[in-house]
Amino acid sequence: MSGIGKSPQTCPGISKFVRPVPEFFKCPECGGQVEIWSDEDTGICVSCNKEFPRPGKEKSCLDWCEYADKCREIIREKKTLTPG
Repeated sequence: MSGIGKSPQTCPGISKFVRPVPEFFKCPECGGQVEIWSDEDTGICVSCNKEFPRPGKEKSCLDWCEYADKCREIIREKKTLTPG
């Protein structure tokens, strides 16, 4: 499907997984800021250092699309190739 160094052809529904962005939520414990990247389910509060899950997880096409397995493989490949 995709070679090393090439951008995979994907549906727009998985863009937040292959090109993650930070999202910020209010910490339910101390009111501080919890940063959770769009491809992650949990984040750490910058104030109290506690881990919290994403509030109200939204459904994505990965929950229902017939091609979800192919997209999950693209996401796994992308995470494997990303330094960090």
